[in-house]
Amino acid sequence: MVSRTEGITGFVKNPSFFFELSGEHPEMAMQEALSCIKMAAGSVVGHVHGPGYLVAPLPAHLLPWIAQRIALTHRIGRFMGWLEREDGLEGIDASCLPEGSFSVRAKRYEKARPDIDSRRLTRTLGGHLSLGRQVDLEDPDIEVRAFISDRIGIHHSLFHIDRHSLEERKVAERPFFSPISLHPRYARALINMVEVGDGQTLLDPFCGTGGILLEAASMGIRALASDIDPDMIEGTERNMRHFGLELSGQAVTDVAEIGSHFPNTDAIVTDPPYGRSASTRGENISALYVRALEAAKACLKPGGRMGIVVPIILEPTEGLHLEHLFHQKVHGSLSRHYHIFRRC
Repeated sequence: MVSRTEGITGFVKNPSFFFELSGEHPEMAMQEALSCIKMAAGSVVGHVHGPGYLVAPLPAHLLPWIAQRIALTHRIGRFMGWLEREDGLEGIDASCLPEGSFSVRAKRYEKARPDIDSRRLTRTLGGHLSLGRQVDLEDPDIEVRAFISDRIGIHHSLFHIDRHSLEERKVAERPFFSPISLHPRYARALINMVEVGDGQTLLDPFCGTGGILLEAASMGIRALASDIDPDMIEGTERNMRHFGLELSGQAVTDVAEIGSHFPNTDAIVTDPPYGRSASTRGENISALYVRALEAAKACLKPGGRMGIVVPIILEPTEGLHLEHLFHQKVHGSLSRHYHIFRRC
């Protein structure tokens, strides 16, 4: 269901910004963007969202921090207004555009609004904005974007999220790796959804090859590693060094003991063994996951969050409130369920 706030162009205190969300997992992309806004601004007030987009009022100085953290968003821009058709330009506010040459690009979300002619839209919008400005389709100073969804959102693109660096840290690029591992963009999104800030601590109690901790450390978070297998700790350290990062703490221990090694941790994010290629040392995976949840309560600060990715849906446990649950089909019979728990 699409949620809207009327009068989105009427915000006075802060300008509104348009987030073009990734289509690879729309629900997680939306929640990650909301979590990043909440961390940066302290709350999310007056936002509007629909298929593939989020618009929210924000102090402009917070955008660089959000842009360098977010993973499941393609672009962030200054919101200029809505269109319902190609030629209804009365509500478009061009006053936010700086001086310089410009271009207009249109992006259609999936197969939305087949009645909209994107070429006509870009020509009409370009003509509306060209008074006193030079059009440059090759190397413009300003890129105005028309995002075609349930409505047409117009924004001046400010940040094109660099997802190439995430590809550089994916599994095959690490000196020590396991074939089953979260892609860095999902690891980063999960870290953002537990709302752990710069300088705070994040523990992965099944650190494996360290993929989650690589993302955490690259975001300015203090990365803590534990695993029952000393080879995993050594491999994680090797991967961290390879990318010029370091751990803030480590322990070779069973998950049940993490509270004694890492008390008052700000957040936990983990992708435990699935019981296939990864060893559970003969333990039933469901029992292992239950033990992990119990251990998290002894490790997390009150209000701290745990993000855990497992192939089954976990039952809530006393002391941990399930805030969000996302399903992802991987391949064949393998599905991932992303849980966000908050310690009560």
